[in-house]
Amino acid sequence: MAFAGAWVPWLGVHAAGGSLDDPLTQILTAAFVPALAACVVRRWITRQGFANSGLRIDLRQVWRHVVMAVTLPWGALAVAVSIAITAGWSPADLDMDGASWLYLLAGPLMCVVMAPFFWGEEYGWTAYLRDRLVPGRPVATTFLTGLIWGVWHWPLPWVGYFGGNTGVLDAVWAMLLWLPLSVLLEFIIGWLWSETRSVWPGAMLHAGSNFVISQGLHLVLGDAFGTNALMLLLCAGLTPFVIAIIASGHTGRVTSNQRPVDRSRRS
Repeated sequence: MAFAGAWVPWLGVHAAGGSLDDPLTQILTAAFVPALAACVVRRWITRQGFANSGLRIDLRQVWRHVVMAVTLPWGALAVAVSIAITAGWSPADLDMDGASWLYLLAGPLMCVVMAPFFWGEEYGWTAYLRDRLVPGRPVATTFLTGLIWGVWHWPLPWVGYFGGNTGVLDAVWAMLLWLPLSVLLEFIIGWLWSETRSVWPGAMLHAGSNFVISQGLHLVLGDAFGTNALMLLLCAGLTPFVIAIIASGHTGRVTSNQRPVDRSRRS
């Protein structure tokens, strides 16, 4: 349901002459499809309902993880930019205008404000699928969830997500790079989910990946680099944080599948 519910509208928009580089089109076609698929399964297939599905957040208990979710994109951006400068891909003086610096300084606020638009993916992929693929094996289930999530994005390079006409080679590379990128993000988002049992910190981190790290790389590096180079830098920026999560053993617990409620036994 998550795949067909997104791929069919994407291809339909492309066939009608539209483009997926329009944010409104992205939101209307697929932003909430994974969540809708999870809701259908919870309500009518497994009948397990929505208890403990991560819709709530207790800021008094998980505020530290929220702070990490909205500031980690700054750290990943700093790592990626440092790599670019070291490799000679960017001027060391970072000559950006005041508006660009102000945008980057507002990164944590951007994570919070844009989180609702990424809630749908996290409610479907992380809050539902991740715990049910390989229960009891957080590394394996996180890796597989990331791969599935990455494949879900595969039509995007072909339907104008990057704007204009993406060449075949660039589109294929984008498809391939979406796999490690999604796996890396899923390790961080999965960790946030397992620690907070709320979908919202992961949605904030996801928003930060798009609007702080990715957009920040565009602001710093300009238009000299293609989308695939920026995706590669994004992966590089996230990698140290994923290594830290795995090395520390905080890969996140995975709950066992909830059995459907037997409604026939209710009095």
